Amino acid sequence: MKRIAVFALVLVFGLLSTATTILAASKKSVMVTHKEAKVRNGPATTYKILWRPRMYTPFEIMANFKDVKGQKWFIVRDHEGDIGWIHNSVVSEKVGAIVTVKIADVSKRADSKSQALFQAPKNYTFKVLKEQKGWYKVQDPEGDKGWIKSKNVWTGRSAKPKKGQKHS
Repeated sequence: MKRIAVFALVLVFGLLSTATTILAASKKSVMVTHKEAKVRNGPATTYKILWRPRMYTPFEIMANFKDVKGQKWFIVRDHEGDIGWIHNSVVSEKVGAIVTVKIADVSKRADSKSQALFQAPKNYTFKVLKEQKGWYKVQDPEGDKGWIKSKNVWTGRSAKPKKGQKHS
């Protein structure tokens, strides 16, 4: 709840005190593509770091923000409903996925009867390589690939995030 209150204050202050443009975002998502990415409580590197997302973490874009210097920031929401700001240089519009169940099997093929190659714990992240009838072909930050059921992950484009959960 604190994050939302801080976010609202920063947003109002930023809009009133600087010449900025907020561009409406349509249901889009981004994923983290830089190991040093940081989610902040405002649209500048001087703002407090709220958390450091793992490579391939997906976010739903709430709005785009461009300041007078032309720096582009996104107001994003994660799979737990937490909101923050992230710079466009550390994300891409490719699809990322994060495990939302306790443990998810990553299989050899897009088939429930296929051999599990490994298991991914909750909050483990992937880059989505391909989509196929309820399955995603994924790759983790270490390069391991396989297929995971789409119902076991959140991509930022899917159903709304869960509310009331906190980052650990």
